[in-house]
Amino acid sequence: MSVTVTAQVTGQSISSTFDYCYLYEPLLVNISQSDLTERNIYIDLYVYNTSDSVTLDLLSKYGQYDINPGVAIKVDLMRLAQQYHDSNVFKIGTLTDIANATDIPVSKYLYSFVIYSDLGGVPVEVSKLPIIGGRDFYDFVPAVSYLQHLTEASLYNVDLTGRWKNYPNISTVLVDTSSGSAFSPTTTITTEATAAFEPCGGMLIWKSRFGGWMYWGMDIATRKNSKKYGGNLTVGMFEATDSGNPYVAVDYTEIDTSYSITLKALSLNNDELEAVSGISSSPAVYYMRNSTAKLELMRLSSSSSPISTLIGGGDFSVSLKSISTSSQKAR
Repeated sequence: MSVTVTAQVTGQSISSTFDYCYLYEPLLVNISQSDLTERNIYIDLYVYNTSDSVTLDLLSKYGQYDINPGVAIKVDLMRLAQQYHDSNVFKIGTLTDIANATDIPVSKYLYSFVIYSDLGGVPVEVSKLPIIGGRDFYDFVPAVSYLQHLTEASLYNVDLTGRWKNYPNISTVLVDTSSGSAFSPTTTITTEATAAFEPCGGMLIWKSRFGGWMYWGMDIATRKNSKKYGGNLTVGMFEATDSGNPYVAVDYTEIDTSYSITLKALSLNNDELEAVSGISSSPAVYYMRNSTAKLELMRLSSSSSPISTLIGGGDFSVSLKSISTSSQKAR
């Protein structure tokens, strides 16, 4: 009356001790039973606070599966975690917010999946702390440790320190989950004071799909304002004021204004282009107009980081559009 749980992908960890995985990657397990009279497999979900391991929730039979005698079933445990995960909007306006947002690199919840059959027996427990992100097939490695590359820059050995004067260096470090009970990561932000170059186009900061924060100083910035008129009013050639002076009346009731920015960083090598190309898969891109500015969340319209083994590098360009709009009434 016991179940056996094994990883379907060789190298992925299946253990009762908390370790890391990626929230938006499959964590596939095969569940088989020893008793042919068993008809159901159940999964209880225990939820703990990442910061102190205090129990927050217990959902009995969160997963329920019918089984055929002697036939193992396949379950993606991260699909269950995704259903519970609280995907809040990023509340980032300053660099301090990035440093304090410990639930953006990793989940604020620890998950334990307790797996057993309808006949009881000894359950199998699988415990995970998901990193918020997901790698593509090319970058996938089954084992995920606290030393995992959290940015594309780390993966491609691109050192971002000492590059941009008066702008931040951002580094996130995961906790070794093999000891202790407080697993919130640490994000450190330092201002680069000794670098020779200060980017004229400001800095882009974005959430990496590997879990951490990527950033890059931009050489050139071009801003374009746009407007949209709202409402229609019927007007003639002109009207008269109360004092009898002719004037041309507006034919709209309001105006909405927004802006877009085109940014470019010049002469990056292939590894640097590989590192910045991940911006296209980022869920949140922020623009820092100058070294003292707030971070503004922008919509990424397009990005270009052409990688060629023939020329060994190129320019990195990005087009952004403001999410916030300013509206004024005309009357």
